Amino acid sequence: MKNEIINKHDATFKEVFSQKRIAKDFIENNIPKEVLDIINMESLELQKDTFINEKLQENFSDLIYRVKINNKDAYISFLLEHKSYKDKMVIFQIQKYILESWMTIIQKENKEELPIIIPLMIYHGKEKWNLKTDLRDMIPDFDELPVYLKQRVPVFKYDFFNIREYEESDFEKLTRLTAMMLKSFKYAFEDDLEVVLRNFLLALEEVKEEESMETLIYYGEIYLKYIELTNSNIKEEHIKEEIKKLSGKGAVTMSILERREEKGMQKGMQKGIQKGMQEEKLEIAKNLLKEGLEIDLIVKATGLSKSKVEKLKEDFIN
Repeated sequence: MKNEIINKHDATFKEVFSQKRIAKDFIENNIPKEVLDIINMESLELQKDTFINEKLQENFSDLIYRVKINNKDAYISFLLEHKSYKDKMVIFQIQKYILESWMTIIQKENKEELPIIIPLMIYHGKEKWNLKTDLRDMIPDFDELPVYLKQRVPVFKYDFFNIREYEESDFEKLTRLTAMMLKSFKYAFEDDLEVVLRNFLLALEEVKEEESMETLIYYGEIYLKYIELTNSNIKEEHIKEEIKKLSGKGAVTMSILERREEKGMQKGMQKGIQKGMQEEKLEIAKNLLKEGLEIDLIVKATGLSKSKVEKLKEDFIN
């Protein structure tokens, strides 16, 4: 059950943040200007590899983007925290993640210079997050320590984003598409089914002003699949009922539902065609067996497996 829950969030998180336009929008609105000034955002490139090892998989999912900072390779890592409880070890787990990443880079590429790694930690759980995001804040009177001691305390720090606590003003600084996809995380654990559906429908309507119908349907389908995964009680009739309450503001969602039905029908037709073709092949094979043809020739003629034809012959003899 635990892995199933993790996988639901993990798959959607990766599908959303692997979209370069969303990752770029999020970075540009959450990284300080003095840092953005030295980042070449046009060089942003999603990496296939991950820095997560097996021990950290229970704590995080990650997506890695390579980028140029001051014309040197650097990495921006999106981390999704998916435990159901606050863990005081998170700050150390993230630092372990970075240290192991550096070790992997040095060992793999045989380099002596370390790239900058910026960890952006995203959280959307129900429990309020009040843990320190900077190790130095955990050491009493750190600022009053002599420089000698300060230099011997490692800097463990990460950027933290609690999507569940986002206000409308936080969403407004993003593009409407990015805001819509982040809202899927904000309302993932909402107990009120009506609130979940209303926010989904309204988010789609807002994006309609900026995006093509094809884009809306593509991202809307990701969003809808996610809320269905995290709210097992949601049925298609609930969605249609909620659409009726919005005075015509549900055209995009209806298009998604209609496309789903169409795909279902096409899938059913395809299965029917495949079944018919299989039955036709079996009938031909039976007739060829009656004519006394060799099994190898029947296999070539019909495309059936040798074991299938042998079974037909056995049944025919019996």
